Amino acid sequence: MSRRTITTRPVATTDTGHLTEFLYDDGTNADCVVCAGHAGDVEPGTGDLAVELATRVPGVTCWAAFGYDDGGAYDAWHPPSKAITPEEYPLLGRIADRGFDTVVSLHGLGDDEVIVGGRAAESTRATVRDRLDDAISVPVRSVSDGPYAGVHPDNFVNWLAADCGGLQLELGETARMSDAEALLDVLEGVVRDELR
Repeated sequence: MSRRTITTRPVATTDTGHLTEFLYDDGTNADCVVCAGHAGDVEPGTGDLAVELATRVPGVTCWAAFGYDDGGAYDAWHPPSKAITPEEYPLLGRIADRGFDTVVSLHGLGDDEVIVGGRAAESTRATVRDRLDDAISVPVRSVSDGPYAGVHPDNFVNWLAADCGGLQLELGETARMSDAEALLDVLEGVVRDELR
């Protein structure tokens, strides 16, 4: 296993803000990547959680896009997940063709709950749902359709995965903030199980 390094790259700037890519990677890992495509002030807490999770487990890659804007980061830097492409995000391009065994993408959610989605196997989504439901104080549900399901094949959580089946987690404020440690403990266990 090679040493992981941090690389950042400005994606865009405005008079009131900026969007910066972040990659924590050893250059070869294809086992697991944790992502936060709407990090920083766009969906607060998601980037911090992704970086923390990746640093807890040896060999895990982390990619994130941190957006900040005085006029409103969400409006300035929140493309749909299916519009996040290697052409727009060159550091994502560095890992785009690896075909990761496990992909976890963290997102913010306005409702105070957790939605487990993505094209990962139903059994994987159910395991994550059940473990989170036992550990955190807000409702957790698994979905396979609807606006937060994350099942579109062009969603980066899916095309980064070798089997086109990533795990997307939509996290309400409690999960991202006061329950963050419990959330991370569960996700660390899930990632370690997937790497076995």
